Amino acid sequence: LIRKALAEYDGYEVKTIGDSFMVAFEKAAQGVLFGLAIQEQLVYAEWPEDLLALEHCKDEEDGPWCGLRVRVGVHYGEVEVQLNPLTGRYDYFGNTVNK
Repeated sequence: LIRKALAEYDGYEVKTIGDSFMVAFEKAAQGVLFGLAIQEQLVYAEWPEDLLALEHCKDEEDGPWCGLRVRVGVHYGEVEVQLNPLTGRYDYFGNTVNK
């Protein structure tokens, strides 16, 4: 789901850290639209009944959420870009990344 949305919004997967993704976009608006798309897709995903029976995964009467929930943060600003010699992929550093 996340990688599919990343491709749709022309994002770049920098790396995964534990259960999180670090991704980059040319424009901030792409990142915001990507985050919204993920949230919408999670709401409409077909979740197993066992998962939906869990307290924090139930449909909410006062909101649109059901299933798993994720936090999406968007940082905007200048970064230092470095090519990782081991992976051959670009990584991003600086205050913007570490907010």
